[in-house]
Amino acid sequence: MKSLVIFGTGQIGQVAHYYFSKDSDYTVAGFTVDAAYLTKDSVQGLPVFPFATLEEHCSPDDTDIFIAMGYGGLNQHRRTKLAEARAKGYSAAHYVSTQASVWDGFEARDNLFLLENNVIQPGVVIGENTTLWSGNHIGHHSKIGANVFVASHAVVSGAVTIGDNCFIGVNATIADNVTVGDDCVIGAGALILTDAPDKSVYSGHASEKSKVPSNRLRGL
Repeated sequence: MKSLVIFGTGQIGQVAHYYFSKDSDYTVAGFTVDAAYLTKDSVQGLPVFPFATLEEHCSPDDTDIFIAMGYGGLNQHRRTKLAEARAKGYSAAHYVSTQASVWDGFEARDNLFLLENNVIQPGVVIGENTTLWSGNHIGHHSKIGANVFVASHAVVSGAVTIGDNCFIGVNATIADNVTVGDDCVIGAGALILTDAPDKSVYSGHASEKSKVPSNRLRGL
């Protein structure tokens, strides 16, 4: 089993630790963060190393790294940290859940984080450093770019193209043959039926609160 160090000690880092520990061929050796965030010596019973001197603790010759960061800065923070890790000589791990439905021929690229109950149909291509949280449908012949974050239960229909650095929110739906440009934000529950230019933002519509309080409802 190869050794792995996880960048990030927050919730996503702890989730990554759980999945890699329970459902991969890696042994997690510890965590790493930048000096400004080094507030504790251990997380999940494992040491936390300063990223600046990580090579002194975990050699890139026998340890891979996984960048466990969210979509901050339209995923640019995660992209930057991956580049910094590569500059230190580390190879980036990827995770594809054994409980995801992934057809033969799919290529998992560096720092992919693909969680359970995702359906990845034939012909799908996903770029590096992309996260697909649990329960998404990615339709046949769709292409998702690099540095993308897809939250849970999004529907990406067939032959969709999603550019780099995008965020796709919970329960968003993108229709067949639609192209979403780079640096787009598709909000929770949004429905995209036509092409979205670069840097587009689409907001979902929140439900309105009823004027009738719950104790005055006549039935459910």
